[in-house]
Amino acid sequence: MMRHKEEFDADWAVEAYKFESVVLEDGIIQIPEISQFAHRPVEVFIVFKQPDTRRVDAQKRQTMTQFLSKWTGFLKGVDPDDVKLEYLQEKYE
Repeated sequence: MMRHKEEFDADWAVEAYKFESVVLEDGIIQIPEISQFAHRPVEVFIVFKQPDTRRVDAQKRQTMTQFLSKWTGFLKGVDPDDVKLEYLQEKYE
């Protein structure tokens, strides 16, 4: 659980707690023990996490051998430094 506190003036302060939980089938959200705040008003803000689309499925991952067999020799006979120099010379002519 993360804690964040902001003070805007001497009479008013905001404390925010961040935690991750799961909504149960009956709609209940279990939160960490915060009994020290019993009987105090709170504001609840719910953010639904989206699946991480950047992750690659294990089935779609290539082995190192597959990667090397696909890309070996792609720049064969070409010096990358010469290609970079040529590109920069053309760019800044």
